[in-house]
Amino acid sequence: MEKEKITLEFDDGAVLELEIVGIFDVKGVEYIALFDPEKNEDYLYRYIDKGEDFDLDEIPEDEFDEVCTEYEKIMDSLEE
Repeated sequence: MEKEKITLEFDDGAVLELEIVGIFDVKGVEYIALFDPEKNEDYLYRYIDKGEDFDLDEIPEDEFDEVCTEYEKIMDSLEE
């Protein structure tokens, strides 16, 4: 089964096609996990649902560690 993908275009002109791993919640805020299979790297962003559309935003520094920890717990539970 093909993974759902998203294309991100950055301000510096870089373009990445990433697999959507999933959307998860930490303390009432939604985040999205994306995966770059070419670089074997995960990307985490705030996910803002706008009905038919959505926005991605950088995670504030004071939330980042907690979001990463929660994402690691989710991924570990999927491996069990």
